[in-house]
Amino acid sequence: MALPMQRSLLRSFVQSMHEEGIVNDDFYQLLAMKETVRPDYVVRAVTSYCLSAQNLFSHLTYHICQPEVDYHQVNTAACEFYARTSSIGAEHVKLSCAELIQACQENDKEYCSRALYWTKNEYSKLRRKFETLVQMERKIIDLENGH
Repeated sequence: MALPMQRSLLRSFVQSMHEEGIVNDDFYQLLAMKETVRPDYVVRAVTSYCLSAQNLFSHLTYHICQPEVDYHQVNTAACEFYARTSSIGAEHVKLSCAELIQACQENDKEYCSRALYWTKNEYSKLRRKFETLVQMERKIIDLENGH
């Protein structure tokens, strides 16, 4: 498929993610970085975010499942995840993460479990979209490089 067509498909895909509220305007700033930093910037940023999310989910799940929850540990991890999520512009995940932070501040294990479940669910939806986005970005990079 021709490069202009791929770029158009990518723009439409990102716009639909924005219209669904999955990403916010910060995500457009991330996309703009590939023009000034390097062509694979978005692929690297999204991949790094997804890897860190998996690690943070493991950490959060472990701590919330303990008989005695260390809410400070959970809150620290939730705040780190919130910051990473905000920087990439993942709006729905950010909102669910804010709920997880609130649950930690209330020292409520059940509330933390529900908020973590919601966060994982929102992240799962985002990850599927990001997988498609990465495929599209890689296709564009290949076309730009003449492959």
